[in-house]
Amino acid sequence: MQENSVIKINFADLAVIKNGNSQRLPLSDLDKNSHIHGELIIKIKDRGVPRLGYWGKNDVCFSQWIQELTNIRREFRGKIDSVYVFDEGEQGQPAFLFERKGEMMYLSIVDSILSDGKGEKNWQKVEFSYRDFVREYEGFCQQFFAEIEKAAPQAAHLWVNTFLPKLGSLLASLN
Repeated sequence: MQENSVIKINFADLAVIKNGNSQRLPLSDLDKNSHIHGELIIKIKDRGVPRLGYWGKNDVCFSQWIQELTNIRREFRGKIDSVYVFDEGEQGQPAFLFERKGEMMYLSIVDSILSDGKGEKNWQKVEFSYRDFVREYEGFCQQFFAEIEKAAPQAAHLWVNTFLPKLGSLLASLN
């Protein structure tokens, strides 16, 4: 999103996954009950955050991760020090520990307390700016919604209202 930001949040290879089916379909097949999977690209200081997807880098469930990023934004807003952990305990995934200390944020990939998912030793307290995170998050959300709206104009708003109602409020406030 912002060119000189230390953190970058983007996406690639989006596909629709219908309930009960693992086949990747084009975004134009989106309906309010579908899942959108693809590659979530989060880079901090040009290092790609690993292990975001279950069965590979293009298997990130976007409704889940956008909700988690939204929760982080909401939890950290107006606070100097705060902690947020995303630990879903599924399929050997690690936990993602986000911390805010003043104007800085830190990401650590740690052992899951819900499953056997192990952390990443090279991903402990990786530092980036809180302001850059907010800017990247908001730009990412706008770009993601524009992409699904372009591909499935009838279904995009229904999908957001079903899976990400808080995102709908954010998008309205940004326009």
